[in-house]
Amino acid sequence: MRTGSPSFKPPRPGWELIRIGEPHPADGGGVLNLRVGHCGGATDKTPAQAAVNVSERRKAGDPIAVWSDLRSSLVPVVLVDGTPTATGWGRIEVPLPVGRHLIEVQSQHSRTWRAFDIEAGKTTKLDYIGMLGEAHRAYGEAEVRWNLRGLHGHTVGPRGRLNYFQYLPANAKERRSFLAFMASLLVAATLAGTLAFAGLPIDVVMSVASAIWLGALAVWGFRVLWTHRRYNRLAPEAPLDTRPFTRGAVAPLVLDADGDLPELGPGSAAVLLDARFLKGDLASDELALQLPEGQARIDGRQAKAFNAVGEVVPIRHRYAVPPPEVLLDGVALGAFWTRMWLEVPPGTHRLEVRTPAAPLPVEGKAHRPHTAAAQINVEAGEVARIDLAVTVTAVPDPLRPVLHLWHCRIDRLGPAAAHEPPAAPRADVRGGLRRAVTGRFWETGDDMPPER
Repeated sequence: MRTGSPSFKPPRPGWELIRIGEPHPADGGGVLNLRVGHCGGATDKTPAQAAVNVSERRKAGDPIAVWSDLRSSLVPVVLVDGTPTATGWGRIEVPLPVGRHLIEVQSQHSRTWRAFDIEAGKTTKLDYIGMLGEAHRAYGEAEVRWNLRGLHGHTVGPRGRLNYFQYLPANAKERRSFLAFMASLLVAATLAGTLAFAGLPIDVVMSVASAIWLGALAVWGFRVLWTHRRYNRLAPEAPLDTRPFTRGAVAPLVLDADGDLPELGPGSAAVLLDARFLKGDLASDELALQLPEGQARIDGRQAKAFNAVGEVVPIRHRYAVPPPEVLLDGVALGAFWTRMWLEVPPGTHRLEVRTPAAPLPVEGKAHRPHTAAAQINVEAGEVARIDLAVTVTAVPDPLRPVLHLWHCRIDRLGPAAAHEPPAAPRADVRGGLRRAVTGRFWETGDDMPPER
């Protein structure tokens, strides 16, 4: 995993942030200043295992013989108020009307969203950070390896106030700061020896050396304190009323991913629908459609890009996955790939879900939409927590605005699992020789913790 600050430049040339979709009406409004960035990914493969993967895949005739298990694109697609707005990595300004808005960032999954405010004549600054590589997918599956559970892997929120864990260890630079501190000790010792050899009094020599050491210690301490204070000030957003940008349907409240549930009105019940999608892995022959005409197998430059972002070449017409069609008691709900809250009267309700149609024309195989239904019984004061999980398998054409395959499958529509994820480890912002040598950034045990 990289140890530098998050980068807001594309990880490879060609994946720059570009506008898509129609502009938002914004007369008399403000501006969203958005940075879409990334941090390096993580893998549990050793160099030897990676080399074996490549060798075995080449022997099997795999045209996409790479070392990683990444098999679908994780390039961000930004949606504002449900409208596709931009894709790629970089910086962009989006004029928006005054009020509260919803930003979603789709990658290999749909688990990144947040409400934000736009004020007249002002600029709202947001950052998105996502992990590159094969580990990114795990954060959409909720099956994160034990050594990565302290990291969110993806986040969007106010610039300069994202949670420390969400920025990944990359933004703290404790290891680099500690090495700089150790270098200052070496400089102080060298300078002290030089001054002593020049015949200066010992008290002067010690004063100069101590000043260098104490100054470096103060800078290091300030850096650690600043990092800890700056990146731990992000609270969940209040529920977002989606009526201003939801037309022709019942508008739910969108809840923050980590936010508490709203209070119920007297004698009311509620349905909390947590809708998510995960991109399905593509077969090698499907990925090979991205190879330039006449090229039989992936080359080294393309393999580096694919291991990072899941695309052989930049997809010219990248798509956003449309929201599912949701009906509650036969009434259409203005759905999003988020946590949606709808207050209902007590009793029995019927929830129906239909997977979305393809966002682009399909030249190959287009499967029929998948449907599912569930009956919900709630009493006054109760909340029915429902999970909706969909797998989306799509094969885009690298140059033309078409898909060669579109298939959505509902994997789950039912009660949310009563399972709490393991608590994240605390950030070790103190520095230390052991951590500088080993590269360990977290206060975890030496052995793998037991699964929960």
